[in-house]
Amino acid sequence: IGGAGVIGVENSVETARRHSDQVKSLVLLSGETSRDGLQFLRQASQLPELFVFSDDDEYPPIQQAMGLLYVTASSPSRKLVHYSASKDAPWKWYEPFDIGKVPATGGHGTDLFKGHPELPGIIVDWFVTTLIKTPGHAPADTLASASTINEIQTPGGVAKVTQQLIEAQKTDPQAQLFPEITASTIGQGFLRAGDTKSAIDVLKLVLLAYPDSADANENLAEAYLKDGQKDLARQHAEKALAILDAHTVPASSWTDTEEYRGEIRRSAQKTLKKLSEKQG
Repeated sequence: IGGAGVIGVENSVETARRHSDQVKSLVLLSGETSRDGLQFLRQASQLPELFVFSDDDEYPPIQQAMGLLYVTASSPSRKLVHYSASKDAPWKWYEPFDIGKVPATGGHGTDLFKGHPELPGIIVDWFVTTLIKTPGHAPADTLASASTINEIQTPGGVAKVTQQLIEAQKTDPQAQLFPEITASTIGQGFLRAGDTKSAIDVLKLVLLAYPDSADANENLAEAYLKDGQKDLARQHAEKALAILDAHTVPASSWTDTEEYRGEIRRSAQKTLKKLSEKQG
Protein backbone atom coordinates (compact mmCIF):
# COMPACT_ATOMS: atom_id res chain seq x y z
CA ILE A 1 0.00 0.00 0.00
CA GLY A 2 1.19 3.54 -0.66
CA GLY A 3 0.14 7.06 0.18
CA ALA A 4 1.24 10.65 -0.35
CA GLY A 5 0.71 13.81 1.66
CA VAL A 6 -0.49 14.11 5.24
CA ILE A 7 -3.78 12.28 4.66
CA GLY A 8 -2.34 9.65 2.32
CA VAL A 9 0.53 8.74 4.62
CA GLU A 10 -1.67 8.67 7.73
CA ASN A 11 -4.28 6.46 6.02
CA SER A 12 -1.62 4.11 4.63
CA VAL A 13 0.08 3.60 7.98
CA GLU A 14 -3.26 3.16 9.73
CA THR A 15 -4.36 0.59 7.15
CA ALA A 16 -1.09 -1.30 7.59
CA ARG A 17 -1.51 -1.15 11.36
CA ARG A 18 -5.04 -2.51 11.28
CA HIS A 19 -4.33 -5.15 8.65
CA SER A 20 -0.71 -6.03 9.41
CA ASP A 21 -1.26 -9.65 8.33
CA GLN A 22 -2.29 -8.52 4.85
CA VAL A 23 -0.10 -5.49 4.11
CA LYS A 24 3.28 -6.74 2.85
CA SER A 25 4.86 -3.49 1.66
CA LEU A 26 4.53 0.21 2.43
CA VAL A 27 5.42 3.34 0.41
CA LEU A 28 5.11 6.75 2.09
CA LEU A 29 5.63 10.13 0.39
CA SER A 30 5.68 13.50 2.14
CA GLY A 31 3.50 12.97 5.20
CA GLU A 32 3.25 12.11 8.85
CA THR A 33 1.34 9.78 11.12
CA SER A 34 -0.20 9.53 14.57
CA ARG A 35 1.38 8.25 17.76
CA ASP A 36 -0.24 4.87 17.13
CA GLY A 37 1.23 4.89 13.64
CA LEU A 38 4.71 5.60 14.94
CA GLN A 39 4.37 2.79 17.47
CA PHE A 40 3.34 0.44 14.68
CA LEU A 41 6.36 1.38 12.56
CA ARG A 42 8.61 0.73 15.55
CA GLN A 43 7.11 -2.72 16.06
CA ALA A 44 6.88 -3.77 12.39
CA SER A 45 10.49 -4.91 12.33
CA GLN A 46 10.23 -6.94 9.12
CA LEU A 47 7.85 -4.79 7.04
CA PRO A 48 9.51 -3.40 3.89
CA GLU A 49 9.02 0.37 3.89
CA LEU A 50 9.99 3.04 1.35
CA PHE A 51 10.12 6.64 2.61
CA VAL A 52 10.30 9.54 0.13
CA PHE A 53 10.56 13.28 0.77
CA SER A 54 12.17 16.44 -0.56
CA ASP A 55 13.79 19.37 1.20
CA ASP A 56 11.86 21.78 -1.04
CA ASP A 57 8.48 20.41 0.07
CA GLU A 58 6.23 23.47 0.41
CA TYR A 59 4.67 22.16 3.63
CA PRO A 60 7.45 22.13 6.21
CA PRO A 61 8.08 20.56 8.64
CA ILE A 62 7.13 17.53 6.50
CA GLN A 63 10.88 17.01 6.01
CA GLN A 64 11.40 16.45 9.73
CA ALA A 65 8.15 14.49 10.03
CA MET A 66 9.32 12.05 7.36
CA GLY A 67 12.70 11.82 9.06
CA LEU A 68 10.89 10.95 12.28
CA LEU A 69 8.96 8.17 10.54
CA TYR A 70 12.18 6.76 9.09
CA VAL A 71 14.21 6.77 12.32
CA THR A 72 11.28 5.42 14.34
CA ALA A 73 10.74 2.47 12.00
CA SER A 74 12.79 -0.59 12.88
CA SER A 75 12.80 -2.63 9.68
CA PRO A 76 16.37 -3.21 8.43
CA SER A 77 14.95 -3.37 4.90
CA ARG A 78 13.43 0.11 4.97
CA LYS A 79 14.73 2.49 2.34
CA LEU A 80 15.00 6.28 2.26
CA VAL A 81 14.77 8.41 -0.89
CA HIS A 82 15.71 11.95 0.15
CA TYR A 83 15.88 14.70 -2.45
CA SER A 84 18.26 17.30 -1.03
CA ALA A 85 18.21 21.06 -1.42
CA SER A 86 20.43 23.81 -0.07
CA LYS A 87 17.74 24.66 2.48
CA ASP A 88 14.22 23.63 3.43
CA ALA A 89 11.28 25.50 1.94
CA PRO A 90 9.81 28.24 4.19
CA TRP A 91 6.63 27.61 6.14
CA LYS A 92 3.57 29.28 4.57
CA TRP A 93 0.44 27.44 5.72
CA TYR A 94 -0.98 24.10 6.77
CA GLU A 95 -1.69 21.05 4.67
CA PRO A 96 -4.41 20.08 3.79
CA PHE A 97 -6.32 23.28 4.65
CA ASP A 98 -7.07 25.99 2.07
CA ILE A 99 -5.74 24.02 -0.90
CA GLY A 100 -3.98 26.38 -3.28
CA LYS A 101 -3.04 28.94 -0.65
CA VAL A 102 0.53 27.64 -0.70
CA PRO A 103 2.07 27.69 -4.21
CA ALA A 104 3.17 24.24 -5.36
CA THR A 105 6.93 23.84 -5.80
CA GLY A 106 6.94 20.28 -7.12
CA GLY A 107 8.43 18.96 -3.90
CA HIS A 108 5.35 17.52 -2.21
CA GLY A 109 3.75 14.09 -2.58
CA THR A 110 3.05 12.93 -6.12
CA ASP A 111 4.15 16.35 -7.41
CA LEU A 112 7.63 14.88 -7.05
CA PHE A 113 7.02 12.67 -10.08
CA LYS A 114 7.31 15.59 -12.51
CA GLY A 115 10.64 16.87 -11.25
CA HIS A 116 12.04 13.42 -10.54
CA PRO A 117 10.94 11.16 -13.43
CA GLU A 118 12.94 8.27 -11.99
CA LEU A 119 10.77 8.16 -8.85
CA PRO A 120 7.81 6.22 -10.32
CA GLY A 121 10.28 3.58 -11.48
CA ILE A 122 11.80 3.39 -7.99
CA ILE A 123 8.35 2.81 -6.52
CA VAL A 124 7.43 0.22 -9.15
CA ASP A 125 10.70 -1.64 -8.56
CA TRP A 126 10.02 -1.54 -4.82
CA PHE A 127 6.60 -3.13 -5.21
CA VAL A 128 7.87 -5.70 -7.73
CA THR A 129 10.56 -6.73 -5.25
CA THR A 130 8.40 -6.75 -2.13
CA LEU A 131 5.20 -8.16 -3.62
CA ILE A 132 6.33 -10.42 -6.47
CA LYS A 133 10.00 -11.39 -6.38
CA THR A 134 10.34 -11.73 -2.59
CA PRO A 135 6.86 -11.13 -1.10
CA GLY A 136 7.02 -9.27 2.18
CA HIS A 137 10.77 -8.82 1.98
CA ALA A 138 13.32 -6.34 0.65
CA PRO A 139 17.12 -6.43 0.85
CA ALA A 140 18.50 -5.12 4.12
CA ASP A 141 19.77 -1.54 3.79
CA THR A 142 22.98 -0.21 5.34
CA LEU A 143 21.45 3.02 6.68
CA ALA A 144 18.40 1.22 8.00
CA SER A 145 20.52 -1.36 9.80
CA ALA A 146 23.06 1.15 11.15
CA SER A 147 22.59 0.09 14.78
CA THR A 148 23.23 -3.55 13.89
CA ILE A 149 26.24 -2.66 11.75
CA ASN A 150 27.69 -0.66 14.64
CA GLU A 151 26.95 -3.51 17.06
CA ILE A 152 28.94 -5.92 14.88
CA GLN A 153 31.98 -3.67 15.24
CA THR A 154 31.89 -3.56 19.06
CA PRO A 155 33.39 -6.14 21.45
CA GLY A 156 30.91 -8.96 21.90
CA GLY A 157 28.66 -7.51 19.23
CA VAL A 158 28.94 -10.39 16.78
CA ALA A 159 27.62 -12.84 19.37
CA LYS A 160 24.66 -10.55 20.12
CA VAL A 161 23.76 -10.06 16.46
CA THR A 162 24.16 -13.79 15.81
CA GLN A 163 21.59 -14.54 18.48
CA GLN A 164 19.28 -11.81 17.17
CA LEU A 165 19.50 -13.29 13.68
CA ILE A 166 18.77 -16.81 14.92
CA GLU A 167 15.72 -15.56 16.82
CA ALA A 168 14.45 -13.50 13.89
CA GLN A 169 14.75 -16.42 11.48
CA LYS A 170 12.77 -18.69 13.78
CA THR A 171 9.64 -16.74 12.86
CA ASP A 172 10.76 -15.66 9.39
CA PRO A 173 13.43 -17.83 7.72
CA GLN A 174 14.09 -15.05 5.19
CA ALA A 175 14.64 -12.34 7.81
CA GLN A 176 17.83 -10.34 7.41
CA LEU A 177 19.32 -7.86 9.87
CA PHE A 178 22.10 -6.38 7.74
CA PRO A 179 23.32 -6.26 4.12
CA GLU A 180 25.77 -9.00 3.15
CA ILE A 181 28.25 -6.65 1.49
CA THR A 182 28.36 -4.18 4.40
CA ALA A 183 29.13 -6.82 7.00
CA SER A 184 31.60 -8.50 4.63
CA THR A 185 33.42 -5.19 4.28
CA ILE A 186 33.77 -5.05 8.06
CA GLY A 187 35.14 -8.59 8.16
CA GLN A 188 37.61 -7.92 5.38
CA GLY A 189 38.71 -4.77 7.18
CA PHE A 190 39.56 -6.82 10.26
CA LEU A 191 41.45 -9.27 8.05
CA ARG A 192 43.54 -6.55 6.41
CA ALA A 193 44.31 -5.11 9.85
CA GLY A 194 45.66 -8.48 11.01
CA ASP A 195 42.78 -9.23 13.40
CA THR A 196 42.06 -12.65 11.97
CA LYS A 197 39.89 -13.84 14.84
CA SER A 198 37.51 -10.89 14.55
CA ALA A 199 37.47 -11.29 10.77
CA ILE A 200 36.46 -14.93 11.06
CA ASP A 201 33.75 -14.13 13.61
CA VAL A 202 32.20 -11.48 11.37
CA LEU A 203 32.48 -13.53 8.18
CA LYS A 204 30.92 -16.56 9.90
CA LEU A 205 28.00 -14.33 10.83
CA VAL A 206 27.72 -13.18 7.21
CA LEU A 207 27.62 -16.80 6.06
CA LEU A 208 24.99 -17.64 8.66
CA ALA A 209 22.84 -14.85 7.25
CA TYR A 210 23.59 -15.64 3.60
CA PRO A 211 24.39 -19.39 3.42
CA ASP A 212 23.88 -19.63 -0.36
CA SER A 213 26.39 -16.90 -1.17
CA ALA A 214 29.50 -17.98 -3.05
CA ASP A 215 31.02 -14.64 -2.09
CA ALA A 216 30.47 -15.23 1.64
CA ASN A 217 32.00 -18.69 1.41
CA GLU A 218 35.02 -17.43 -0.48
CA ASN A 219 35.65 -14.56 1.94
CA LEU A 220 35.53 -16.95 4.88
CA ALA A 221 37.87 -19.35 3.08
CA GLU A 222 40.48 -16.58 2.76
CA ALA A 223 40.19 -15.77 6.45
CA TYR A 224 40.57 -19.40 7.46
CA LEU A 225 43.60 -19.73 5.18
CA LYS A 226 45.25 -16.73 6.80
CA ASP A 227 44.51 -18.24 10.21
CA GLY A 228 46.08 -21.56 9.22
CA GLN A 229 42.80 -23.50 9.39
CA LYS A 230 43.44 -25.39 6.19
CA ASP A 231 40.55 -27.86 6.22
CA LEU A 232 37.97 -25.15 6.76
CA ALA A 233 39.63 -22.95 4.14
CA ARG A 234 39.43 -25.78 1.61
CA GLN A 235 35.85 -26.58 2.57
CA HIS A 236 34.58 -23.07 1.98
CA ALA A 237 36.62 -22.44 -1.17
CA GLU A 238 35.21 -25.62 -2.67
CA LYS A 239 31.71 -24.64 -1.57
CA ALA A 240 32.10 -21.27 -3.30
CA LEU A 241 33.08 -22.97 -6.54
CA ALA A 242 30.24 -25.48 -6.25
CA ILE A 243 27.70 -22.67 -5.87
CA LEU A 244 29.12 -20.89 -8.91
CA ASP A 245 29.13 -24.07 -10.99
CA ALA A 246 25.53 -24.93 -10.08
CA HIS A 247 24.18 -21.67 -11.55
CA THR A 248 21.02 -22.01 -9.42
CA VAL A 249 21.43 -18.97 -7.16
CA PRO A 250 23.14 -15.58 -7.46
CA ALA A 251 26.81 -15.41 -6.52
CA SER A 252 25.89 -13.02 -3.71
CA SER A 253 22.89 -11.09 -2.47
CA TRP A 254 24.24 -7.80 -3.77
CA THR A 255 25.57 -8.61 -7.25
CA ASP A 256 25.63 -11.46 -9.73
CA THR A 257 27.52 -10.04 -12.69
CA GLU A 258 29.73 -12.36 -14.71
CA GLU A 259 32.67 -10.12 -13.84
CA TYR A 260 32.15 -10.56 -10.11
CA ARG A 261 31.45 -14.28 -10.44
CA GLY A 262 34.83 -14.45 -12.16
CA GLU A 263 36.51 -12.63 -9.27
CA ILE A 264 35.02 -15.04 -6.75
CA ARG A 265 36.13 -18.01 -8.83
CA ARG A 266 39.70 -16.73 -9.19
CA SER A 267 39.97 -16.03 -5.47
CA ALA A 268 38.62 -19.46 -4.51
CA GLN A 269 40.97 -21.17 -6.95
CA LYS A 270 43.87 -19.12 -5.59
CA THR A 271 43.06 -20.29 -2.06
CA LEU A 272 42.95 -23.91 -3.18
CA LYS A 273 46.24 -23.48 -5.04
CA LYS A 274 47.92 -22.08 -1.92
CA LEU A 275 46.61 -25.02 0.10
CA SER A 276 48.02 -27.47 -2.43
CA GLU A 277 51.41 -25.74 -2.37
CA LYS A 278 51.53 -25.92 1.41
CA GLN A 279 50.76 -29.64 1.28
CA GLY A 280 53.53 -30.16 -1.24
